[in-house]
Amino acid sequence: MARRIRANKSSIKRAYHVAKVAFPDDADLARSLGVHRSAVVRWKRGEAPARQNWEQLVGLDTVVSLLEGFLEVASIAKWLRGINAHLGDRRPIDVIRQGRLSEVVAAIEAEKAGAFA
Repeated sequence: MARRIRANKSSIKRAYHVAKVAFPDDADLARSLGVHRSAVVRWKRGEAPARQNWEQLVGLDTVVSLLEGFLEVASIAKWLRGINAHLGDRRPIDVIRQGRLSEVVAAIEAEKAGAFA
């Protein structure tokens, strides 16, 4: 069984709620992160995810937080699923799932700065 992270209930719930902004429902969030929907339901209740899932959830929380002031909320999901030139024509959600958060953050910063890839 995967090792669970040690985070408090409120930080887990917060990460879930921020990440959830970009998804219409828990099933879509689960599909996007490659986890079972029941895992997302547990996060909503504040139950600790497995370490890899926590890293993905925190990564998504970070990215959504950075995008909220830059994009309309309705556009965040499209940005996460769209091909991104700053990421070598990869989708940001896939890069987050690979544990490469710093690359996604750099792509956001490049877009905010108006850089072209």
